Amino acid sequence: MSIATNSGFNAVASSPVLAEMALVELFCRFGTPRYTTWPMNVEARGHTWQGVGNLGSIGEVHESEDGAEEKLNLTLSAVDLGTRALALGDPNDYQDRPMRLYVAMVNVNTYQLSGEPVMRFAGVMDTLDVGRDGTSGTITLKCRTASYDRRNNPSALRMNNAQHQARHPGERGFEYLTSLIGNQAVWVSKRLQAELNARLRAKG
Repeated sequence: MSIATNSGFNAVASSPVLAEMALVELFCRFGTPRYTTWPMNVEARGHTWQGVGNLGSIGEVHESEDGAEEKLNLTLSAVDLGTRALALGDPNDYQDRPMRLYVAMVNVNTYQLSGEPVMRFAGVMDTLDVGRDGTSGTITLKCRTASYDRRNNPSALRMNNAQHQARHPGERGFEYLTSLIGNQAVWVSKRLQAELNARLRAKG
């Protein structure tokens, strides 16, 4: 599956002078923690992303062509008080709530981001596991993408963009399928829409 990038990202990606940075944001009920694998705080996308070991590692990102659920594990620092509070608190604070993973390219000569970060994974948070390795502790946040249950929902046997492009190159009908699944949307109620239409008619 292809990923939409930008000119700055592409320029550094094709250059030997680059470093890769991951940015993760977690849409918890109490707020939105933002972490990066960079060894210092980073300003990107209008927010500050906390570094210095808050985000330890990121599991391998897989892609599916049949709408199946994909999983991603994030290792978070057990030193950070906010992360520990998340792990020991109410699961409703994070479970089934959105998360995003971005990848950014950094010029190692200037240590500046090149281009906008590119979203690499969009899903929801699932469970948190607290482990202990000798004298240190680890917190693993398991995330997953939205998926289709094909056994209980035959209508979920729909194509995604990669499959559609293979059959109909250039046709964009499925281009935004993943983002529609991964992003929350606010829908106007029928009653509110009727009120808005009435006001527009009254002004006209």
